Amino acid sequence: MPKYTHPYLLIQVFLWSFFFISTAYFNRYAADDFYFLTEIKNKSVVEVFNHLQFNWHGRFASNLLIASLLPFTKIPYFLMVFNLTSCLLLYIAITRLTKNAANFYDINLRNKWLLAFLAMTVFFFLTLFPNDVWFWFTGSIVYLYSTIALFFLLGVFFKKEKNSGDYFLLIISSIFISGSNEPMILILLLFLVVFAVKQPLQFKVQLPYLLSAVLLFSGLCVIFFSSGTALRDELTPSLPWTKVILFTAYATVKSLLFKLYYTFIPAILLAFPFYILGAIAQFKSVNFRPVRELLYSLLLIVSIVIINQLIVVIPLGALPPDRATMVASVLILILLIRYLFLLGNEINISEKLKKNILAINTIGVLVFVVVTFQIHNNYATAYDKRMDELAKMKASITHQHSIYLKPLPYSGYLPSAEITTDTTHFLNVDLKRHFKLNNALILEE
Repeated sequence: MPKYTHPYLLIQVFLWSFFFISTAYFNRYAADDFYFLTEIKNKSVVEVFNHLQFNWHGRFASNLLIASLLPFTKIPYFLMVFNLTSCLLLYIAITRLTKNAANFYDINLRNKWLLAFLAMTVFFFLTLFPNDVWFWFTGSIVYLYSTIALFFLLGVFFKKEKNSGDYFLLIISSIFISGSNEPMILILLLFLVVFAVKQPLQFKVQLPYLLSAVLLFSGLCVIFFSSGTALRDELTPSLPWTKVILFTAYATVKSLLFKLYYTFIPAILLAFPFYILGAIAQFKSVNFRPVRELLYSLLLIVSIVIINQLIVVIPLGALPPDRATMVASVLILILLIRYLFLLGNEINISEKLKKNILAINTIGVLVFVVVTFQIHNNYATAYDKRMDELAKMKASITHQHSIYLKPLPYSGYLPSAEITTDTTHFLNVDLKRHFKLNNALILEE
């Protein structure tokens, strides 16, 4: 990277590091977390796992990890440490993929740690709902950790000479994905078939793809035939194909267009250094055509998002949550970095314009960090006040009337622990059970 980029990027690394640390500090338990926090008070890890696996969902890997971590929730600041550990694991996985991909394509990269951190910040904005994926305790175990495993797995695939440690990582990553994230399993199997067909018909070359595919398919079968999955399917409605198509189409448009201003646009701006990297790289793609590649990339992205949404709509019987599109976000990240790198290698702009864009990015990150810090601080303060009041009510309240709670402020990029105006809603019921209250909880309108 040119020397003039280093001050901008180092400032951004500092700002983003502050963002991740402060966000983890202000993060609080939310939604399903209260159900699990209550369960672990009365049940063992094995009992919690069995309940999840055989009475709720067959995601054996994420179920096991959730159950295993629950006893540690009693430790102060555990959630903060958990969030920061998750970010560190993601960073290590992306760094490994960056290094192996550069070696695979014979690209001489310096400051790989810096570029990997930059890629992680780009990925943050490509995550359609970071609240549920990056910081929500139970949600992150399913969606962020399967994504971390995917980055580790891709890093193994890109490594030219694989050793026993790489195969161990491949096995662990494949098993965790296979027991956590069905859309990711199916889309990854699709890509593995294509990769395997394109590779030379040599056992050593084909082995990593075949081994991963076998593990992924086996895990998918465990999830599919689990009694927990069967019970959950009974609770979800079966949609006619007309509604499946409509829901999939709406979810696709919603994912790609409705959130452009705070997903893809910030991601493209933050990824600009990869354009600069392409401009100075000793690398030349003879087949790169900017317009053609852009159209191909967009077509591939739309196709994968459609498949991703369809996979979720059919069993869920409703519009899918944004957190279910993580595999599409990974693909968009890879295609975006690849396109900007090749574009910079093909088309150059003035150094002054490059510096201006980097300066705008840095100022934008500064504003983003300052604003979100205040939002998260306000939310955490109101959250703590609410929890203190509920804890006192548990010991002092004598009536059986409903308890009305003031609304929590906007949570920013934190998962919100807000309840509803419906006393029978699971959010209200789980919070009530957590504090062992006899009174119904209801949100003030």
